[in-house]
Amino acid sequence: MEKVNFVDLATFCANRAKEARSAWGGKYERTHYVCILEDNTVKYSTTPHVLRDAYQCILMHERSEIPISNLYYWYEFEYINPEGCVLASDLGDDFSLASFKRKNLASFIELRCKGNFLYSNLNIQKVWELYSKIKDIPTETERKLVVDLFEKDEKIFELEEQIKDFSFANQLLKQERDQYKELLDEIKDALRREE
Repeated sequence: MEKVNFVDLATFCANRAKEARSAWGGKYERTHYVCILEDNTVKYSTTPHVLRDAYQCILMHERSEIPISNLYYWYEFEYINPEGCVLASDLGDDFSLASFKRKNLASFIELRCKGNFLYSNLNIQKVWELYSKIKDIPTETERKLVVDLFEKDEKIFELEEQIKDFSFANQLLKQERDQYKELLDEIKDALRREE
């Protein structure tokens, strides 16, 4: 089978998205290109060059709207599978991507199964990582358990980063305290010598 030219196909889809009016209205802003390699490594770019080595890809067409007075953003998704078939937000096997409007903020990306919410994140790489882990799991209960573990792992990682930041800040404060202590000792010694 001939390799799919994801760059040309994605460029065509982006131009089509730019020209087409969204079903939800709104103004086309830009397309974000998500390259997925055969080993499920994810690369992200605002230009289609990243898709040269893609095994499959996701296009995130960003839209904006001002319904009354606030600016809202959301994404329309297109998934291009390894065979080059373009699917609107459908990842296959009952999984899909969705986005909801967020006022003045980036839009969360939702992973859904059979229309039911499973997980959301601002980072498409995290969403794809979870999808890769649960796409072959047959039951909803097992999927929910894996999603729960995935979220807990993320929280643990986040807390570990906060601890590192706190430890670093604490170390800096201790160094600053020691410097002030040395300075005070030097001032005390100088005052004693003057007496």
